Amino acid sequence: MILASTSLVLLAGAAPAFAQTDATTAAQDAAATAADTTAQEEDIVVTGLRRSLETSQRIKRESEGIVDAIVAEDIGKLPDTFASSALQRVPGVNVTRGGGESAGVTVRGLPNLTTTYNGRDIFTAEGRYVQIQDFPAGTVAALEVYKSGMANQIEGGIAGAVNVRGRKPFDFDGFELSGSLNYVHSEQAQREAPNGNLLISDRWNTGIGEMGLLVNASYVGIEFLDSTREQSLVIGTTDAVNAPGNAGLRFPDAQGNFLGYGKRWRPSVNAAFQWKPTPELEIYADGLFQGFRSEDYNRWMFIPIFGGMTLSNIEKIPGTNQISSMTVTNAVRPDGYAGSFNGHTDTYQGGGGLIWTRDRLRLSADVAYTQSEYHTSVMNVDYAMASSPVRNVVFDAAHDGGPTQTFVNFNINDPANYISRGLWQERLKVNGKDWQARTDLSYDLDLGFLKRIDVGLRYTNRKAGRDLGNLYINNEGARVPLTSLPGLDVRSTQPGFQFNNVQPNVFFATPTRDSIRDSITELRTFFGVPAGMPPYNPAENFRANEKTYTAYGQIKYGFDLGGTVVDGLVGLRAVKTKLNIDGFSRVEATGGAVTFPAISAESEYTDYLPNVSARIGLTDKLQARLAFTKTRTRPNFFDLRPNTSLGQPVILAPGDTCLDPANASSAVCVERLRRGGSAGNPDLKPLSSKNYDVSLEYYFSRTGSVTAAVFRHDAEGFLATVDDRSQAGLRIARPVNLGKTRLQGAEVTFTSFLDIDGLPEWMKGFGLQANGTYIDAKGDLQPNFAATLNNEQQPFPGVSKWSYNLVALYEKPQFSARLAYNYRSKFVNYYSLEALDPTAHAITERGRGQVDFSTSITPIPNITLAFDIVNVLGNPLQRDRAYNLDGDSFARQILYLERSYSLGVRFRF
Repeated sequence: MILASTSLVLLAGAAPAFAQTDATTAAQDAAATAADTTAQEEDIVVTGLRRSLETSQRIKRESEGIVDAIVAEDIGKLPDTFASSALQRVPGVNVTRGGGESAGVTVRGLPNLTTTYNGRDIFTAEGRYVQIQDFPAGTVAALEVYKSGMANQIEGGIAGAVNVRGRKPFDFDGFELSGSLNYVHSEQAQREAPNGNLLISDRWNTGIGEMGLLVNASYVGIEFLDSTREQSLVIGTTDAVNAPGNAGLRFPDAQGNFLGYGKRWRPSVNAAFQWKPTPELEIYADGLFQGFRSEDYNRWMFIPIFGGMTLSNIEKIPGTNQISSMTVTNAVRPDGYAGSFNGHTDTYQGGGGLIWTRDRLRLSADVAYTQSEYHTSVMNVDYAMASSPVRNVVFDAAHDGGPTQTFVNFNINDPANYISRGLWQERLKVNGKDWQARTDLSYDLDLGFLKRIDVGLRYTNRKAGRDLGNLYINNEGARVPLTSLPGLDVRSTQPGFQFNNVQPNVFFATPTRDSIRDSITELRTFFGVPAGMPPYNPAENFRANEKTYTAYGQIKYGFDLGGTVVDGLVGLRAVKTKLNIDGFSRVEATGGAVTFPAISAESEYTDYLPNVSARIGLTDKLQARLAFTKTRTRPNFFDLRPNTSLGQPVILAPGDTCLDPANASSAVCVERLRRGGSAGNPDLKPLSSKNYDVSLEYYFSRTGSVTAAVFRHDAEGFLATVDDRSQAGLRIARPVNLGKTRLQGAEVTFTSFLDIDGLPEWMKGFGLQANGTYIDAKGDLQPNFAATLNNEQQPFPGVSKWSYNLVALYEKPQFSARLAYNYRSKFVNYYSLEALDPTAHAITERGRGQVDFSTSITPIPNITLAFDIVNVLGNPLQRDRAYNLDGDSFARQILYLERSYSLGVRFRF
């Protein structure tokens, strides 16, 4: 028998923007035949999870490309609030973690993905794509990860594409009502947030055909606290003055503590209408709203270990010239800020189209409009300690490593020990909108080995804009007590570092978030700045208009070679891009007069993206695949802007050694006094990649398979930001294209339940999912970095050599449980080159595993109680930075992520 689960399994019925989405067809077939299959195999109880694994397996097996899919039941069973967290279970997919969620999805090491929703291009504000975590798991029917492209897919991601599939009314037999409600408790933040979704769908036979309407609403909230201990990338050296008798020892020249509190929530609503006036014609319309809201409170303490200091009680790390701990006296005083950040995004997409089929012909057309706008406002109060306390510092603490510090005879929780340093305000508005239209034709041929032809056209008209304004006022010289600022509530608030007792400074006195916001009018008056948020700075603003014209053609072939069935695709997608982007530069004339002359840039280019693939049926259970594709990604509009803008002049603290005229011309002070700025680069080229894939797939049961693949990406044109110091007193950051990057590797996957004849029925509820990926990735660094490393290619940032998932699961009609372990080995986070450091060095994130647990019981039909734990181990992210060619290093950051608990109920009627 089939037992309905509380989450919905079926995939969407129509694929608006893919001419022929074979994964969709496979999913529909799997769902439609689930009952028949089960009736033939009464000895196996098919629950929602089994059915979802079966559907996912069939999608992968029957796809014309290389695809991995997670259907809705799989997402619902994971302890995942966001779709991005579910994606980390897919072989070759990695995510970054922070802020209470998973983000930064990469596929086989590549970070540039196309994100589509129901096959349509979708984006946030001026960006190129939507973050996968913006899709609440409760609104998603399926996630399809395309690792090899096809000509009829929207181009845009060198890593491939992730299609997020929403639900449609024709997915269901009739009336459907389902939903969930749960609370998420975050352990570090010690706060709770509600989550829920509700779906209503129905379909009717009318006098003008069958119609269906679906509405799905979701609310996802999370409150979090990330706690970070960190130390400087700059490595100091003791000398005979600051450490008599201990010259030549190395140590990081600053430490810091960061507590990032956040309240984030995402409302989402989607609706879909389907109408079949005849069996051959379907007309549809759908709409989506996605919102993002954030209220963050950031607290930062910077603790210098430089200046006219004296070092004592020095302990070394045995066998090295590195300092383990010491006492610091008379260093530059610590400072920091209390930050209030608000973010707000609204994204809308609406569209419609038709699908007409007759005999061998399938014709579809679709048009859609997307609009997205993102606003932020930042209000920070900067502080400094009223004096420079003596501190005992540790650079490599026991247990989790990294920095700690204690202050001698100085209470960091006493508001009277702080003075005001300044007021920072910033506001940002970015927006984007586009019209997209396409038409696709598919015709089944009867020409021997030529099986089908696909052709299509697509047009987009995209607009994007950005406005930024900020203002900073420094009043440290007046030495105003922090408690004297009007309206501020200065006190110690909730501590961080809940998972360990390494750091003694778990909280410190700062202005509260609410008091900064509530008293901002009085603070502006106190600091002597204009009322209201800062005006937009012309040099930071741009407007872009991009139009694309696309045509594609693709042939499906197939033949029988001595009993071996071979089929595949050969296609070409041609895309012409026209871009116009307008902005302003900042020109500062002699005497200080500033003007903002208008500046524009135009570009036009055509990409030709071929694809060739073959699927070889070796037996009825074993098949092989071969594929070659070329993919590309356009640079972001922000990187393409023609603007140049300057930051505010550097303000040094009283007593800083660079204020002494005798030191002003030193290399250190010249560098510190450089005025920062940024610029775009309208001459950037698109990123491109040639991709080669070979795989072998063995399917031994309805939910059991073993697959293996090898792959290679030859990429070119990744972006890096270079600091241009060619102008005296300035440091302008601008993006440039890098050279070549090669990523090659292999992945293997095993999935199965214990569907073995002769086993007791209770044992057949056990299942295992396991996958592992190996990637060797090296690429060219930016020229000034590469020159310090003999211009040799280096490990590519963000790519772990090894990653794997182990998921143990058990499911029976009234009970299910899942224990999931995700691991990725160490990887380069980024490279750094300090102005006075002659060699580029990598900031490396250590290997880390995370355990998530979920369980559910169904006491009565259609009602399920669920309990989840995310980040069971609570182990931190740990980053190190080597500072010489011998590989000597200090911990850079120790970041403690949230551990969260969720308890809720799901229902379906």
